[in-house]
Amino acid sequence: IPEVLQQVTTDMSRFREWGYELIKHDFSTYDITGKWGRIMGGDITDDGWGFSTRDRTTAEIILELYRTIRKAAGDALIIGCNTVSHLSAGIFEICRTGDDTSGKEWAGTLKNGVNTLAFRSPQHNTFYAADADCVGLVKAGLIPWEKNRQWMDLLARSGTPLFISLNRKEIGDTEKNDIRNALALTAAPKPAPEPLDWMQTELPRKWKLMGEIRTYNW
Repeated sequence: IPEVLQQVTTDMSRFREWGYELIKHDFSTYDITGKWGRIMGGDITDDGWGFSTRDRTTAEIILELYRTIRKAAGDALIIGCNTVSHLSAGIFEICRTGDDTSGKEWAGTLKNGVNTLAFRSPQHNTFYAADADCVGLVKAGLIPWEKNRQWMDLLARSGTPLFISLNRKEIGDTEKNDIRNALALTAAPKPAPEPLDWMQTELPRKWKLMGEIRTYNW
């Protein structure tokens, strides 16, 4: 619908005018189809549903939205989340490639972070910068720091984007120092990460990172 695309253009242009250099847009696949990918099965929408026009495919319509977002954002970097991976390639600089990690449940970070990095990292710097989601430090003490520190270390050495969600008032000197070191480490370009035991486990522990073999205790 032209009026919707114009509203998208207006909003994205305003964010850039406000000075934002990194803009994340989320949930558009759910907005378009009405379903999360994990529940789609063989049908991406409910029966009887359709766009306002029948002369273009779903992929063509989604691409028009993505291109509208990209153009209107100017020179800002774009992170797509809950976007269609192969349609995002070459349009968005960064793509969140997995479901949400967690600042409360370590199992969520393993499933949606470690697993995602292991099996989607071949797309990194080929389709886009592959973002396996955040180090979730919602509140100190919810997840043992020795666990979260390993996830942060893996991201920092992987060369993929490193985002950390935290409240600085909730973390101590040890965490602050580790975060400072991780951010310094992640700043330089690195070779692609390589999980070495991916045929044996969905949560690889053994990785080749920066030319060295490292083992994590998940």
